[in-house]
Amino acid sequence: MIALLERLHAHLPFSLLDRQELQTIESSAVIAYYPEGKKLISAQRRPERLYYIIKGVVEARKNDELIDLYHEDDSFGGIEIIEEQESAYDYRVIEELICYEIPGEIILKLCEKNSDFKNYFFSSIVERIEMIKERQESAKMADIMVARIDEAILHDACLVDADIPIVEALAKLESEKAVALLVKNEKGYGIVTDADLRKYILHKEEQNLETISQIQSYPIIAVHEGELLFNVLLLMTGNSIKHLPVTDGNDDPVGILTLIDLLSYFANQSHIIGNQIEKAEDIESVVDASKRIDVMIKTLHYKGVKSRYIARLVSEMHKKMYARIFALIFPATWHERCTLLLLGSEGRGEQILKTDQDNAMVFEKGFEPEEKEKYLLKFTETLDAIGFPRCEGNVMVINPKWAKNAGAYKEEIRRWIEMPDYQGVMDLAIFYDAFAVAGNIDLFKGLREMLLHEVKEHTAFLPYFAKSVESFESPIGLFSRFVSTDKAHKDEIDIKKGAIFALVHGVRALALEHGITKTNTNERIKALNDVGYMDKKDASNLIETLEVLNTFRLHARLEKLEHGKVPDNYVDWNVLSKLERDTLKEALKMVESFKKRVAYHFHLSIVS
Repeated sequence: MIALLERLHAHLPFSLLDRQELQTIESSAVIAYYPEGKKLISAQRRPERLYYIIKGVVEARKNDELIDLYHEDDSFGGIEIIEEQESAYDYRVIEELICYEIPGEIILKLCEKNSDFKNYFFSSIVERIEMIKERQESAKMADIMVARIDEAILHDACLVDADIPIVEALAKLESEKAVALLVKNEKGYGIVTDADLRKYILHKEEQNLETISQIQSYPIIAVHEGELLFNVLLLMTGNSIKHLPVTDGNDDPVGILTLIDLLSYFANQSHIIGNQIEKAEDIESVVDASKRIDVMIKTLHYKGVKSRYIARLVSEMHKKMYARIFALIFPATWHERCTLLLLGSEGRGEQILKTDQDNAMVFEKGFEPEEKEKYLLKFTETLDAIGFPRCEGNVMVINPKWAKNAGAYKEEIRRWIEMPDYQGVMDLAIFYDAFAVAGNIDLFKGLREMLLHEVKEHTAFLPYFAKSVESFESPIGLFSRFVSTDKAHKDEIDIKKGAIFALVHGVRALALEHGITKTNTNERIKALNDVGYMDKKDASNLIETLEVLNTFRLHARLEKLEHGKVPDNYVDWNVLSKLERDTLKEALKMVESFKKRVAYHFHLSIVS
């Protein structure tokens, strides 16, 4: 039975037991076989043993409704044994089963001795997230320790000849907005930084300083591209260097790495990116700075930062980006007569990695600017350059439907609510999530107030709006045989369609009913708690469920990017650890329960 000890010790909660406690199980456990169709535990009966699956699948049902599926290395029966209660479910074999059976009295003895073992059976989804985080911490630190210099964190090298006059060199430094000057000498390179410029200002007359070579630091300390960032940090710290040239295989400079950028990389880079966006004087500078946000995201994720906090930070970066693009592209005469809206996940402040462009423009009634199409196209093309794919549904400012005056939007809102159809409901959902990021914000506030008033006056609309929560099947059923109609995604779950959409839209419908103006899903959940729709525990569970789903989605998308693949919303079941599978399954069950709550609240069973 050595194999038993090794198998159990590899998986929670048995990995929480010491060797002696595992041997207690070894001396009492037996291997059992059950054919397909065999009922192992009946509802209203108290189980006498814990089942640990070696091979096969067991389903749990309540009144013929599928509640859960158990696979290899899953266990069940433990909670009922510990609480000495009858089972709420029927457990039946649906694929022939080979399992370990551990007597209930042994489980109770282990719980008396080991509180961690006992508590795991009742651990919340929040606590399981923390377990995943702890187990991944060393891997995350390893990722950071092997990170190498990448062009995304380099500044362009500003090269000058050694005999150029200092004033001319400084003019070039200013015009190129560079962080330092690299001086090309007969042999090798020198560097001129702020410290060297202070020397020039203080001693230019007494030392007759005229050419840039007279104030350079020479020879330079440099590193080759691809060097480990941790080694670079040691080098810069040890030599008190704030600007480090990076060279290629021929020792020619390819850029300059600053200490603040390096420290920012090991932190989160948000400060440096935000400053660069705000100070950008042309579109190209905004594009260059915005492209670095993905590096920030990857760093934060592998440090274990929660996805909702990453999303908030990215949202702030993107708001700065959109506001700066708006100011640079659209004529000043537009600024007080229109407002730029962010829609979809961007409007909710939940977009992390770039998905698609979702935006709109509201013009003041009666304002029809010249060359409108030209400027709106330039805005869209700028987002193209940053890396935002165009929206497949064409929900963008280049679509006249999403770039019109406030009066036209009011007519649209009335139609959405008074004559609801599928497209109208989807459009209203998109508009309800909107965030006004630049221009005359009051234009949008007036429309939002009108929308909420219309919904309050036409409450019969709400069930039609909420109905979309049932648009996609929960992927819980896939946990048995992974039957998929899409061969390209075998053994994968579309986590957005199967779970995130239902949670986000269910919360959206409830928020709309209560007149909540928040757009972020977490903030809407908190607001629903504040108005008394749900208690604090339910709100916390929903927030953490969304956290789990978004974390799995973000990790899968980053992994695909790392391997040169196009990121999507699919999570591969096969690459997840046992703890990750359990946590994801609990999250999916939570979403299914929430869908039922929304369906009951809005009486969706009678909505056609």
